[in-house]
Amino acid sequence: MISPTTLQGYAETTYAILVPDGEPVGLRLHEHSPEADALLDSLGADTLCCLTAWNPCSRRYPATRNMAAHQRLRRDLARRGWPALPHLGVPDQRGWRAEPGFAIPGITKEKATGLAETYGQFGIVFYERGGVAELILTRRALR
Repeated sequence: MISPTTLQGYAETTYAILVPDGEPVGLRLHEHSPEADALLDSLGADTLCCLTAWNPCSRRYPATRNMAAHQRLRRDLARRGWPALPHLGVPDQRGWRAEPGFAIPGITKEKATGLAETYGQFGIVFYERGGVAELILTRRALR
């Protein structure tokens, strides 16, 4: 089950989407992002999900294990034909490390949550054009 400290850590993180030839687009939980809306417009999508394969269940793992999981996720996204931009979860808290992941435009909440569960994650950051970034927890987080 996800701890209150972990939830706070997620809330105190900027999810920076790395845009080719542009400034990173930042998402913060419970906040609207005009920059994310513009990115979605440029991609012809209505939704965006930020997902990482690093540190399943918010437990620290060695970088080599995390990078292997990251590469599996990258290949999985490509195999499914889902476009993805790199993103970096940059925490405000000292002691937490930035985690790379992928921003997946056009994905549904259900598909994104299922993918997060496949990679042992507690949740995803989901953004819909005109809305606010929200944390969607997986079943794993609620056990």
